Amino acid sequence: MPAPFRLLAAVPAMSLVLLSGVQAQTTQPETARRNQAVSPTAPSVANPNPDTPAPRAPDMQTYLGMLQKAEQDLRQEISRVEGSNQTTQRGATSPDTIHLMQTARNSWQIAERAPQGFAGSQAHTAAMQDMRHRFADIAHNRPAHTPAEALDSARGVLQSLQSLRQAAASQPS
Repeated sequence: MPAPFRLLAAVPAMSLVLLSGVQAQTTQPETARRNQAVSPTAPSVANPNPDTPAPRAPDMQTYLGMLQKAEQDLRQEISRVEGSNQTTQRGATSPDTIHLMQTARNSWQIAERAPQGFAGSQAHTAAMQDMRHRFADIAHNRPAHTPAEALDSARGVLQSLQSLRQAAASQPS
């Protein structure tokens, strides 16, 4: 009978070892999440260089091409959302509106990448302030805005983008 008694004594000891291993596994992801939350500028897969600003356009011709592409993308997205009649739950933001906001943000970020000679000029500063104001209207801090409000703000961003491109095109090279 001593063998079954040893076996019965070993079962609770083994279960304690397994239980402590399971608890260690569940606390590791929580610790990793806490560490990630403490350092918002820590490198990640989505942003491997968080403290590195977006590079400036090397010259005015490249910048004009970037602005033209951003303008075209935003114009297409506005047209797509205007033609959409997607309904959502009350208070929810439609996927079309979310994509419109992302496209407007991308346009704004491209506009910020002006070459050294043009960045900080009166035309660039005014356009960036207007875009910042327009984008604030459709930013994530107002999730319950209507598609019409988002479209109006996106049209304003597009207008600022167009005036910025025109001002950049009139700059001497």
